[in-house]
Amino acid sequence: MVENTPLPSAHTIVLTTPLPAPGSPAASSATTMDRWLMSGESTGEHLSHALLRETASIQTAWLHSFLVVAEQGGFGAATMTLHLSQSRVSAHIAALEHALGAKLFDRKSRPTTLTPAGELFRPYAEAALGHLRQGVEAVRNTIDLAVVRMVVGSYPSVSCSYLPSVLRALSGHHPGVTATLMEGTAASLEAALVAGTVDVGFRPLLPATREAGLCTRPIWREPIVAVMRADHPLSAQRAVTVPDLLANPLIGNPSGTEEEGGGFDLRRVLGAEAARATIAYLTDQPATLVALVRSAFGIGLINTLALTTTSTDGLVTRPIESPTAYRHVALFWNQRRSRDQAVRAFLRAIDEADLPDGVVALQPTDCD
Repeated sequence: MVENTPLPSAHTIVLTTPLPAPGSPAASSATTMDRWLMSGESTGEHLSHALLRETASIQTAWLHSFLVVAEQGGFGAATMTLHLSQSRVSAHIAALEHALGAKLFDRKSRPTTLTPAGELFRPYAEAALGHLRQGVEAVRNTIDLAVVRMVVGSYPSVSCSYLPSVLRALSGHHPGVTATLMEGTAASLEAALVAGTVDVGFRPLLPATREAGLCTRPIWREPIVAVMRADHPLSAQRAVTVPDLLANPLIGNPSGTEEEGGGFDLRRVLGAEAARATIAYLTDQPATLVALVRSAFGIGLINTLALTTTSTDGLVTRPIESPTAYRHVALFWNQRRSRDQAVRAFLRAIDEADLPDGVVALQPTDCD
């Protein structure tokens, strides 16, 4: 007969995680297990129930923050993907660490790295969120559209000039479907689609997405033009060439490093000559680009739709003589959601919506 080895008495246990401040996110987790450890009750049944209740207290938002911080290598970098403040992300991680009783990140390293406990926990967190997401998607694929809320990713020029027409078409057929708008850059919208925090998202087809599991519906092609002050010497020309642009400081979008896609349209228009360009500023906002041009900081390169969202008084636009002076805009969604009733309804609304002025419709193609 094998004897059970008794658990150590409560006074021999050292809690390595400090107690959280009252009212903090971590405080709600410091419940069952701590009380059990101090109670001296050591039956297996009590332990099983305690662990069950402790596990149930862990929030999915904590797991999501944990995985994004691990992926991005830092709390600050994760805030862009999560669309949360750094203090909120830190609170999520602190609460999760307290619930587990172990530190998950080495905060002294740069970039932030996982501890051995974090490495051990990571695949379980991924599996838990993955199974939950599959369950949600399975249910969504079977429900009707009587009452559904969608999260739509977009960026300002599409939100102003096209999205209202899509939402009118959607509500005309499915009045119970409502939408929440989340705006961002091409990179942040891709991350949100992969994470499942947005259901569908508008973004340019290029730069290409890094995730193979995203589907696209091409919608339109629009030109990229040069915008300059009316008194600029190039304003006398009907069109500008790449050498014309290289002789001037340039302003483009979006912001960010070249590796992050910063100034992508500008670099694409210039092609092989992009390395010779003098890029004065990069910005995410059309109004900022126009203001910088108006203040004589350079010539702006921007898609025509973005210009419709801001005043261009005192400025002129000129077409660019370049075979790549255009962009394609598409709707993106996660391939796992292809049979989702709400996604299919949104695609039908795309077919019915009026396109913005000045764009050319593209042949729609979907992935299944």
